[in-house]
Amino acid sequence: GLNREEHINNVTDGILVQLPPILDLYKVRKRFESPSPTQTVLLQELERFNMLLEKMLESLTNLKRALNGEIGMSQELDELAASLFNGF
Repeated sequence: GLNREEHINNVTDGILVQLPPILDLYKVRKRFESPSPTQTVLLQELERFNMLLEKMLESLTNLKRALNGEIGMSQELDELAASLFNGF
């Protein structure tokens, strides 16, 4: 069986390969000459989605680095590791 760190590394890798790329909001905005209210809300939600993706990418990458001993394991990373290990 896998030890705790190997399991967390595998789960982290599985999540990272499924993350979509960060959206190019400049290109999306160019498609709307004069955005409607609905399109404006879409653009706002895409900005939020990009922030979420960036945070996930940063946290998961830092967790892998901490597990490899490259950086210190912060409380936030330790809690993320525990959640991934426990399947939450």
